[in-house]
Parts: sequence; C-alpha cells; structure tokens
Amino acid sequence: MLRYALGATIMMSVAMAFAWDMAYLTPVLSLSFLGVGTKMPTLKGGISFVGIIAILTVIGFLTTKYFVQYIVFFVPLLALIMLSVFYTTKLTSTLKLFILMILLVMPMLGMMGTAVAFGFTLIFIFGVCVTILLVWMVFTLIPDHVQAQKKSVEKSAAQAIPENIRFTKALETLLIVFPVVLLFFAFQFTGSLLILIFVVVLSMQPAFGSKNAIAMLVGNLAGGIASIVVYELLVIVPSYLFFVLLIATVSLFVAGKLFSGGKMAPLYGMGFSTFLLIIGQSLTSTADAGSKVWLRVLQIMVAVSYVVLAQKTLEANKQWRKSKRVKENTDVQDKGVVDNPE
Repeated sequence: MLRYALGATIMMSVAMAFAWDMAYLTPVLSLSFLGVGTKMPTLKGGISFVGIIAILTVIGFLTTKYFVQYIVFFVPLLALIMLSVFYTTKLTSTLKLFILMILLVMPMLGMMGTAVAFGFTLIFIFGVCVTILLVWMVFTLIPDHVQAQKKSVEKSAAQAIPENIRFTKALETLLIVFPVVLLFFAFQFTGSLLILIFVVVLSMQPAFGSKNAIAMLVGNLAGGIASIVVYELLVIVPSYLFFVLLIATVSLFVAGKLFSGGKMAPLYGMGFSTFLLIIGQSLTSTADAGSKVWLRVLQIMVAVSYVVLAQKTLEANKQWRKSKRVKENTDVQDKGVVDNPE
C-alpha cells in the first residue's frame, strides 16, 4: 500500500516537474506496475520490456507512415490486432495496455502528420524508460520482505478460462472499444484524444465488462470531481510542495481502499487513473487550463458513459438471445408432446 502511494506520488511529481510532452501518461501507465499482486521487474525483465515497447512503437510508426492512408486495409488490420491483444494470455495486462496505447494513439497522430507521429514515438519510448527507472527506485525504497509464492497468478487465472469464453470476452471488449476508434478515424477528433486514451485505459481495468457498470461510472465521476477540487486548491496555493502533498494524500487514501480487498477496490484504482489523467493534463496545458479541466472531466464522463451503455447493450442482447433459445427449446418440446401424445 505504501509503495503504491509513494510510487504514484513520485511519478506524478517527476512528470509534472519536467513536463515533457504527454508526461501525464507516465503516472497513469506506471500504476499497472504497482497494483495488487505486482512485484519488482527484474533487470532483464525491465530492459526486455523497454526493448519490446521500443520495437513495437517503431513498427507502429512505420505502419502508420506507410499504411494509414489506406483506411480500407488499415482499419480491419487494426481490429484484428486489437482482438488478438485482448484474447492472448501470453502478454501481461501491463504490456497489453502499452501496446493498445501505441495501436490507437499512433495512427491518430499520424493523420496529423508524420513529424507528429515520429515525435510521439520518441516521447513514448522515453516515457517507458522513465517509468521503469522510477518503478525500480520505488521497489528499492520499499522492497518486498516476503517472496511471492505464485510466480504468475495473472497468467494462470487467464489460462484457466476456456478458450471460447476468452474469445467471447475479447470480442465483446473489441465491440465496445472499436466504435470509438472508428469515430475518431472518420472525423479525426485529434483534439479529444483524452477520450480515446481513457477508453484504452478503461478496457484494461479489472472492473471493465463487469456488472458493476453504474459503480464504475460513479467511481470515475468521483475521480473527476477530485481532480477539480485539487486543481482549484492549486489555483489558491500555487506551490509545487503543496501539489506533492495533495497527491500524496490522495494516493494514500486510494491505496488503502485498493489494497483492502473489498469488492469495490478495483473501482478506486479506476477512479485514481481518472484523477491522475485529468490533473496531469490540466497542469501541463499551455492555456485555459482552468476552463479545460471541466471539459476534460466531461470528456472522461462521456467515455465512461459510452462504455457503460455499450456494456448494458451487450448484456441485454445476451439475455435476449438466451431467452429466445429457451423459448425455442420449449416450443420444440411442446410440439414433440403434441405429435407424440403417448
């Protein structure tokens, strides 16, 4: 719990102090290394992770550069790759999150220009390096005193799920996320990338696709409101030290709830991601940050509302198909009784 709170505070403090382009993504993405059941990446594992992300980012840039103009070919390819990422058990949720970020953000920036996409390539790789270094530092400051007995609980749990159920789950996730991607491609909503980024982050949360859709909406709304409160406090007291203390306070509160083991614990992590994303982007804005913080909260809530509505629609469709099959089976049985009264 303390390591999660300390890690979030340090990463947010470093990101906002140096404020490189899209620095607000680093604290949000780094949370996946500090959550429940995580352990310190080994030297080989950390270097391999950076290398994999660097290679995939370069491949994403080259693919975007040469194929994004061929939408009829590029969009189905993107959908197939996303479905594979959602389905596979060979990748950790952390690696999946970074891959999805590359898959979706890179093409949108590529539509703005090759130079913009190339800039994102360098910035994203730099952000991944910073993330790994800070994660190592946090685990060094607060190490694990007891070695975990289970080496790969996440992969084992995923592999225990039958393939057909995993495929259905992956397909449902794609059906929720991909319409947003198509909308961004069709209308080139590059100014609202926050929605796309948040849908990606949301898709990898443990509570995504669960029946707690309304609780998920409330949790993210709470994160948005908290970001507004913190921002207004920083307007009153524009001090870096005060900012660090505020982030530390919120981090400790969320960490306590997240590691409590309660049924709603994952929703606190989801709301905290919302908080860091909004406050980070607001503080690194160049103009009208005060008015845009409300706009960003609205954008996040639009994204969450869409996800909740899509989940409810899929759930209703499954229930309708189930009841239809039951009715058809009942009709067949009744017909058999009439045809064979004996």
